[in-house]
Amino acid sequence: MTGQNQRDKRRILFVNDEMEMGGVARVLNTLMKNLDQQVYQIDLLVLHKTGTLLQDIPEGVRVIEGTSFFNAVDSPLKELLKKGDLPHLFSKLRLLLYMKTGLIRSKILKERKKMLSGVYDVEMAAKEGFCTIFTAYGNSKRKVNWVLTDYSVCNYSANHMRLVKSALQKIDLNIADSAEATEAYKKVFGIQNVITIHNLMNTEKVEKGKTKTEDQAEIDPSKLNVISVIRFHPQKAADRLLLAHKYVLDQGIEHELYLIGGGEQEAMLLKMQKDLNLTHVHFLGFKTNPYADIRACDLFVLSSLYEGFATVINESFIAGTPVLSTEVAGVHEQITAPHFGWIVENSQKGLNEGLLNALQSKDQLQEMKRQLQGYHYPNDEIIRKFTEVL
Repeated sequence: MTGQNQRDKRRILFVNDEMEMGGVARVLNTLMKNLDQQVYQIDLLVLHKTGTLLQDIPEGVRVIEGTSFFNAVDSPLKELLKKGDLPHLFSKLRLLLYMKTGLIRSKILKERKKMLSGVYDVEMAAKEGFCTIFTAYGNSKRKVNWVLTDYSVCNYSANHMRLVKSALQKIDLNIADSAEATEAYKKVFGIQNVITIHNLMNTEKVEKGKTKTEDQAEIDPSKLNVISVIRFHPQKAADRLLLAHKYVLDQGIEHELYLIGGGEQEAMLLKMQKDLNLTHVHFLGFKTNPYADIRACDLFVLSSLYEGFATVINESFIAGTPVLSTEVAGVHEQITAPHFGWIVENSQKGLNEGLLNALQSKDQLQEMKRQLQGYHYPNDEIIRKFTEVL
């Protein structure tokens, strides 16, 4: 690539706090993978350069590491106190002090000079919150903020509302991943420049991965099999799923429950499994390719308390498995046909009764799986919308 061609490219900077396994990092990698590198020069600034999804960053994307000032940007204060991690605790307290006093604005400018050079045509905060503030006080020509959760249910910026509202006045456009997330963000922050663009899917990865793999679980097709790919975090409410599983078993409907994932609540969930004698629950651990397991099961369950647009729902459709989901943002834009699955009240009772209803007939589930074989996700339209923004 000649120097002239490089200068002709549109310079884009994405800003994320970390790249741990989760929805934000996954959809960010998918977006970067779908951008034409003949048109865009793509840089990714990871403020705290950590996370398993660093390895999935697309080839050709230049990764920039944040300074030591941001080492604890992604760590909750309560978690650091519990761990007694003094170095990171000090870093977190220092960061919070800068935010409380408003000095973070000038500090961001100072730290940016150490990490970044030149002016970007577009800068996109890949996660709302601190990344929004970081992007707002930079010198990029166009500033975009990506909203990936429902702020009417969980406001991550509740402790810094004045600072975030001030930063949003410098943001040119906010993109939310569902219509409900869009309206919630407008209402919470009193702004109007928010549009809806659904998340891109790595459909090629799902299609390729849904064939049988070496590490696929031994799932008996003669049984009723339920699966969830889930981060063991309070938001995802895996404990509710275990209780719903027990409820359905107690009603006399035998089925197996497979859980793929890991996280901070894993020990609690394993104890819960033991205490409730849940012998039909199988913890499969973290997998980079869960799609063959999803395809082998009769039903996927999303038990979350809140979401923005849960990409795993559409991934399950691509893999050919219907979904039972609690009523969270985005789900009404995803489960739009009877054979796609069910939306249930976002409560323990709703999940219990919904799972019971869904598992009444294996034949019905198999027919839904058959109809999902023709499922298509509109990636082309979504990437067109993103390129218009960028």
